[in-house]
Amino acid sequence: MLRWAFDTLDLNRVQSGTDTRDLASARVLEKLGFVREGTLREECVVAGEVSDTWVFGLLGREWRPAAGPLAAG
Repeated sequence: MLRWAFDTLDLNRVQSGTDTRDLASARVLEKLGFVREGTLREECVVAGEVSDTWVFGLLGREWRPAAGPLAAG
């Protein structure tokens, strides 16, 4: 998906957000090269509970495709 975003669509930036309590999702984004850029305080409601959101960004010039069979697709 990132290859398509940066190579085909020629995007400069891809952004994502995750609930601050969801550490596993934050780790996945960081492994993909995303940088945590900030916190949106009380940005969403999850199961009736107000929660903060971490915002992650990845710039095209920072992105490096992963090696291996999944990278070819």
